[in-house]
Amino acid sequence: MRFMKTLIIINGATGTLGTACFARFSREHDTNMIGLSRQALSAETFCKNGYLLDNILVCSMGDITSKEDCENFVKKINKSFYDKVIYIHALGFYPCELDKAGNIYVANDDDRDGIDDRVVKLSYEAFFAMTGALQKLGLPMRALIFGSIADKLKSIVHKSWWTVMGRIKERMKKEVEQNDKASFLVLNISSVIDASELLIRPFVFQNTNADASFWLTPHEVAEQVVSLVFSKMNGFVEDELFHKADYYQEGYFEEEKYIKRRKGELGI
Repeated sequence: MRFMKTLIIINGATGTLGTACFARFSREHDTNMIGLSRQALSAETFCKNGYLLDNILVCSMGDITSKEDCENFVKKINKSFYDKVIYIHALGFYPCELDKAGNIYVANDDDRDGIDDRVVKLSYEAFFAMTGALQKLGLPMRALIFGSIADKLKSIVHKSWWTVMGRIKERMKKEVEQNDKASFLVLNISSVIDASELLIRPFVFQNTNADASFWLTPHEVAEQVVSLVFSKMNGFVEDELFHKADYYQEGYFEEEKYIKRRKGELGI
């Protein structure tokens, strides 16, 4: 009888959190990993007899927001090798919706619903296109997406993000009611220290009281991801990870103060 493994798929495998998760999962036994990145060779490159090799690889699979492309990718997975699948959605777009003058501004909103279309595509559409396809394997599936600990504050400068995350959580709850083999996890995290973050918030350590020693490291996030997806919790699970800074005080996240800090981070 063939020994069964756990298949781990990391979408956004070359990003900050995706890379950290990829490295951390490589230490787990009885697993196989597939990283997804648009920079990689196509999935077909790694197929034999129509199926992806049962080995660690990074590939591309077309349009990640397309149900058809996701289903075509999943058809290349030989489910006879695996007893369950874990999906990590390590990509997305977290906009700070301020223009150069400091006014509220949604940059990409073709359908004029007040929500940045990039957030919808990269978080909602891409996540459910893949998880929908994976559920068709008929294997137990655990899927994790990252949220922000600031989502509950509903700041106007992040309206696109927390609005979409709210929709994601509601759909997760509905889907676990319909499929007892599916579990959905949301890990809400604080700021992660990474050079790419400073490209987005260039003056965060110059114009605010932020202290990098309280920010999360990618490795810390990856450790929590592994702990969550291998836990015995099922259904819909929401967790958070952060370090409480000593400069945090009551009212720290009040809208006026928060927007002022955000403008400082951007140099406005």
